[in-house]
Amino acid sequence: MIHDKKVTILLAAYRGNAYAGAQIQSILDQDCSDWFLIVSDDGEDTAELLESFARAHPDKILHHRSGRRFGSAQKHFMYLISRFGQAAPYTMCADQDDIWHPDKVRRTLAAMEAEEAKWGAQKPLLVHTDLRVVDGNLKELDPSFMHFSKIDGGRLAFHQLLVQNVVTGCTMMINRSLAKLGSRAEGCEAMLMHDWWLALLAAALGRCVFLPEATLDYRQHGSNQVGAKRAGSLSYLLSRLKGKYVKKMRDDSLRQGAAFLKLYEAEMSPEDRALCQSLAGLKKQGKLRRLKTIRAKGFWKNTLPRRLGQFIWW
Repeated sequence: MIHDKKVTILLAAYRGNAYAGAQIQSILDQDCSDWFLIVSDDGEDTAELLESFARAHPDKILHHRSGRRFGSAQKHFMYLISRFGQAAPYTMCADQDDIWHPDKVRRTLAAMEAEEAKWGAQKPLLVHTDLRVVDGNLKELDPSFMHFSKIDGGRLAFHQLLVQNVVTGCTMMINRSLAKLGSRAEGCEAMLMHDWWLALLAAALGRCVFLPEATLDYRQHGSNQVGAKRAGSLSYLLSRLKGKYVKKMRDDSLRQGAAFLKLYEAEMSPEDRALCQSLAGLKKQGKLRRLKTIRAKGFWKNTLPRRLGQFIWW
């Protein structure tokens, strides 16, 4: 056992010297102390910075050296969740360039513990929140990521999540039961993002809950691997109508859904198994039949431009 805290926080860094120090300090400044931070670097280019924090706070921070190159946030976080997700009742993921609000851990933990009180610790649970979108200098772009991106954080039904993710990994907390199930998928090549996969798991086998409050500053800068997109911009709207982009997202979603079914079929309800099978079968159907299936199964995304893209290219 690495620690005896309720919450394990996993920070995956990659070329993070510019912002990781401020992020770690924001975690140290939490008004809740029942957490332990594990920092990991992909390629060791941020190793010295991470090690300096671990040396200064050995009771709160561990610098984990995997000796591996992951190449993506998804692979890095899934590795960390698989290794450390069972070390404490709850796990959170931290990006290297954000700033956590001082009450982030406390508020998310309160929501998680309320859900566990209802459903029990054996139920796989995920809590996620909104974010405040800021630029590289922390100037506010939008007080709500959900508004900025025109995403509804409460669209958490399994059929909705199969085609559109609304969970941002740096906001989420998962319990031990979900971490155990998620660890089974480490190395799955069809997984698009760790947060999307864990949201699917929670929706299918447990509970996924949205806390509609911003708990961190989501910093947008030129080096973001995955960032916020202003959904109201013309370039964004046009991108959602481009055939190449929409078809790739369709095919990736179908591939991920098929892989999810393969790994968790035994635990899934007959209804959710049927949803995965219906999604996988879309490409074999004619255009009219596909549209009927999308409508019948609720595979529509949540805005008119996104749905138009589906209507034209799916």
